[in-house]
Amino acid sequence: MTHIKTIFCVLCFWMLCFPIFWHVSEHTGLPAGSALAATENQDTAVQLPATISVLPFTIHAAEDFSHIQKGVVYMLHARLAWQDKVRVVPKKQMRKVLENLNKADKNQLLTRVADQTDSDLIIDGSITKLAGSFSIDAMVYDLNNKRYMTFFEQSKDSDELIEKVARIAAGINKQVFDRSTIAWEKMEQERQARINELKRRNPEYLMQNPQWQQQDDSPGWKIWKYLF
Repeated sequence: MTHIKTIFCVLCFWMLCFPIFWHVSEHTGLPAGSALAATENQDTAVQLPATISVLPFTIHAAEDFSHIQKGVVYMLHARLAWQDKVRVVPKKQMRKVLENLNKADKNQLLTRVADQTDSDLIIDGSITKLAGSFSIDAMVYDLNNKRYMTFFEQSKDSDELIEKVARIAAGINKQVFDRSTIAWEKMEQERQARINELKRRNPEYLMQNPQWQQQDDSPGWKIWKYLF
């Protein structure tokens, strides 16, 4: 009987952990069973001034959304550039670098882009169309500290995509560079409104679980011990 319980516990653990490993592997190009260890590391802030490269987002859709791919890059460039503090590698320079790295795997791509552009940070991501709606996944890689931070938004249709990317940019500005923007303040107001609505609808549950307000939308920095 004890042996059966042990097997059951192991199976439950694997079922809970496997989606996490799979989600990480999708962005790194590594197999799900790779020696990739992620742990929280929110203590070290990004040192400014910093240089950041923006990679073209991968598009997962049957249609041609190359115009959206370009729009995402332009939006991130415009929203992340910060005079004397954050330099975004020019798009023309990035195109030349990427032309010579088209056969590199994800790990090689990150390190080579960083070396050839003197970047401290790299943004990569994907846009996936599913049943008419879109999901946007972005990852900010901190090459010097071997860590990453994830950002996510959903869009009901293609018309909202650029607006959602602007929200991701606001999140990156605040959580990576500690830069508050009008877009971020608006997002915080929306978050507070949702909190107030939850308080109104579920007062008893919230009183019994006071720690729920401490949960952040972004999980913060995660460390990759064996990525580079």
